[in-house]
Amino acid sequence: MKRLVLLLLLMGAPAVAAPPPSPQLPDLVENILPGVVNISSITVLSQPAFGMEEFLLFWGLPQERRQTQTSLGTGFIIDKDGFVITNAHVIQHATEVNVTLLDKRQFRARIVGQDQKMDLALLQLRDKERKIPEKLVPVPLGDSDRVRIAEPVFAVGNPFGLQHTVTTGIISAKNRTIGQGPFDNFLQTDASINPGNSGGPLFNLSGEVVGINTVIFSRTGQSGGLGFAIPVNEAKRLLPDLKRYGRVPRPWLGILGEKISEPMAAHYDLPVSKGVLVYNLVNGGPADRAGLRRGDIVVTIDGTEVEESFDIERSLAKRRPTDTIVLKVRRASRTLNVKMKLEELPRLETVPRGIL
Repeated sequence: MKRLVLLLLLMGAPAVAAPPPSPQLPDLVENILPGVVNISSITVLSQPAFGMEEFLLFWGLPQERRQTQTSLGTGFIIDKDGFVITNAHVIQHATEVNVTLLDKRQFRARIVGQDQKMDLALLQLRDKERKIPEKLVPVPLGDSDRVRIAEPVFAVGNPFGLQHTVTTGIISAKNRTIGQGPFDNFLQTDASINPGNSGGPLFNLSGEVVGINTVIFSRTGQSGGLGFAIPVNEAKRLLPDLKRYGRVPRPWLGILGEKISEPMAAHYDLPVSKGVLVYNLVNGGPADRAGLRRGDIVVTIDGTEVEESFDIERSLAKRRPTDTIVLKVRRASRTLNVKMKLEELPRLETVPRGIL
């Protein structure tokens, strides 16, 4: 066997065309670094001063103390108007957001809009005169649908406050569902991502942003080679709503539902083995007014099969709050087609967790 291998090596293998040269990474990084920013969000909390109430009351002092919490993250400039994309969790509950550029200039950022379900936020930079800063360097947005597994990528961010750190890797997988929410569709990468990288860009070798670094899987809290980025096409889809409304108007049904499993269908003698069982409704919600009842089973939405609650949320995400849909519902032995006018989901603070 060894002789055979040696013979083949001596004979030589057929010539293989070398791949075309890729752009020089240092030159590419040098061009895009000015478009990546460090984000510092400050949250001021008021906490009761327990045990000092009488003393503070006697001297007429505030009975609460203010505590400042600072979080660090990353973002990137997308146009000359000073708009910056980052993660919503980077600026969540922030009372002040400051942005630092590569050239050390600092600006106060206005929170234009945010979407907690997709974990995206849109900021806008302003100088002290409330004007758009000069000499901003936007980074181009690519097409995340065209990203391929094993494609080389690199991340830029501020891990542990170390500004504009560059790490390289590949796309390890696409369309990852990791239990973060109903819209999980992550790009997985082994490029080193650590705390402080959140909201930062994941670039392809054309210098285009293909993802927004968001979360890592790690037992230590540091990079374990499992980083996940929101595909940039998802962000591009939400940008018009974030600019116009400051949020993403999402429709809802107003139901609490549970995926039907085969054991559940057998135990309760359900008429179908797939669908979402409605076990509660919000009084006055769209589903309630349309006539849905507890015990109904949602089978399809506009002809598309529904197998779990996330299927309903993903289907609703493609529609506007003013749209009308048709639900196919099983109620005991009957099949009903329920026409329903959608409405916008109320503020998340007023809606119980799990409501669709």
